Amino acid sequence: MNIKQIISRRSYLEKCHALDIIYEWENVISKEMSLSITSISKIQRAYKRLHIFPTLLTTYKNSLYYVINARDEELSINKKNIIPCIIDFFLKDEQLQHFYSIHSNNKLILLSSPFDYEYLIEKKCPIPIALMAYSLSDEYTLDNRTFNKKYDIVLTGRQDPLLYSFFKEYIKKHPEVTYVERGKGDGNVKNLQYYINGTTLLGDIKTRKGYMDLLSQGRVSLYGTQGYVMDGITTGFYHVTPRFLEQVACGCHILAHYPECPDSKYYQLCDFSPSIESYESFEYYMDRAIKTPVDISKYNEYLKKHYTSTRVHELMNLLKTL
Repeated sequence: MNIKQIISRRSYLEKCHALDIIYEWENVISKEMSLSITSISKIQRAYKRLHIFPTLLTTYKNSLYYVINARDEELSINKKNIIPCIIDFFLKDEQLQHFYSIHSNNKLILLSSPFDYEYLIEKKCPIPIALMAYSLSDEYTLDNRTFNKKYDIVLTGRQDPLLYSFFKEYIKKHPEVTYVERGKGDGNVKNLQYYINGTTLLGDIKTRKGYMDLLSQGRVSLYGTQGYVMDGITTGFYHVTPRFLEQVACGCHILAHYPECPDSKYYQLCDFSPSIESYESFEYYMDRAIKTPVDISKYNEYLKKHYTSTRVHELMNLLKTL
């Protein structure tokens, strides 16, 4: 099967870092496979708002399309010429039949998580599936890159509750440590303002570049596998998200909290951090991380396995079998 184009959401004019990551993937795939990128039309968006999905309005070209959430009916992509790649998949047993029905005509479904891939294999998914795991755009290569590490700890986005509780205890015991986090002391506050040591406003982080620049200024960051703690629909779906790869690309030591699962094995989390389960362990590894430079050559070799261009070559080999 020869893919001719990528169907993109970028015409939606939505603004969030998650979509920026998808656009980066699309750009690399487009370049590596010489594909055009076509945006969803206004009339398609209007029908979607009305929950109407006429297949006549979708393309007849062989296309790749990133589906943001497996629960959603995205356009009218239930066609043999469209390959959906599922981003967020948190479907329980009773929801699977609906998922199968809205993808019944797809020749192939791509999944972004090794956990989800193995889950659907176990559930005997009737539709052919394959893994196209989360990746990092090749623009973040570590070749010849240097970092200006201004802060001991930089926390971005939502925090793992256990690691964040250890972090709060650590900074109380180590007032000399410099750190940056979103908000003034709530690890899951949803605003764009970042503060230094909980007092000095650093500013809003509104862009993908600003986010990556800030992360690259930290010696250490924290990473918790999605679904490992009680967190609504994600609970029990153990996903390693692109943030882990971003932390590696930004030259951060990583203190992590994760279960043994397909994702943690695939991304080799144990090569970067044991799963931190106690404050004593957290303090030991944090003390060491703050004082020790990152092995950039190790990080560089690791990321070569997870750049988007690598995923593209895997996809091209897969498509030869369809």
